[in-house]
Amino acid sequence: MWPRARKREIDVYDRRLEAISAAAELGSFSRAAAKLRVSTPALVKQVSGFETEFGITLFERSHSGVKVTPAGALLVDDARSIMRQSEDALRRARRAAGDGGAVRLGVSMMCPGRQTLSMWSDIHDLEPSLRFEIVPVSDLYDERESVMRSLGREVDVVQSSFSTPRWGDACQKLRIVNVPFYIDLPRTSPLARKTRITVADLEGMRLRVLRHGNDAMDSLRIDLLADGGVDVIDVDSFDFALFNEAEEKGDAVLTCGAWSGVHPAFVGVPFLCGREVPVFLHYPLEPTLQVQKFVNAMAQLLN
Repeated sequence: MWPRARKREIDVYDRRLEAISAAAELGSFSRAAAKLRVSTPALVKQVSGFETEFGITLFERSHSGVKVTPAGALLVDDARSIMRQSEDALRRARRAAGDGGAVRLGVSMMCPGRQTLSMWSDIHDLEPSLRFEIVPVSDLYDERESVMRSLGREVDVVQSSFSTPRWGDACQKLRIVNVPFYIDLPRTSPLARKTRITVADLEGMRLRVLRHGNDAMDSLRIDLLADGGVDVIDVDSFDFALFNEAEEKGDAVLTCGAWSGVHPAFVGVPFLCGREVPVFLHYPLEPTLQVQKFVNAMAQLLN
């Protein structure tokens, strides 16, 4: 059985509240639409329809974005509470019925979930009743999205390395594999032809490092700063814009696992630094029965 496309959840509240909440959070209809994976006109229609239906102006519109009104702010606060309570009630009902629905794996460019996907067939052999869906998620490192802190809502599990400063005790973890560090270099760099990179090779270079990318990366960053031979440049997001700027300035980028090789203008070279990065399956603190079965089956296969 192959993973299935995501299907619509039961409407336990007015789904237009999601559009209103996202627009209030992001200050933009277009960014809210991107977050919810709908078109901007469709989201604007939802918000405007709600305003017309209930006679409330929720947002002040301008060319620079939208700003929630006092009345809108009150509605958004209550709406978020309603959405959380509705989702919690649905999860409790499913748990009581012994049906947690499909196990939803969140994936993105930086967390494609390859090991988890490769194990699905064997997991299904152990637990034939399980259903599995793949759900696109945004940047795990975008604090506005809080994917890791809301597992069990939009998605149930995510495969990624872990950062204690970012996520603390927000979820449970099952270690899957350790992956090596890489140095991703512009293809025009002389070092791009090497089969491995050492700290000495990076002497005098600028190396971009994601702040709190994961615990192993934080530890390596401390050592590189103490060594002093590498100019460590802290970055707060990990996306194509990072690589585009790094290529323009001839900088190297510290990567690991699935992060390496994502940009076609860069070459990932193994970094001999004496460290590896643990990769985990992250799942909710209070998983549904189906999610717990999924985790138990994966743990059995890993052992």
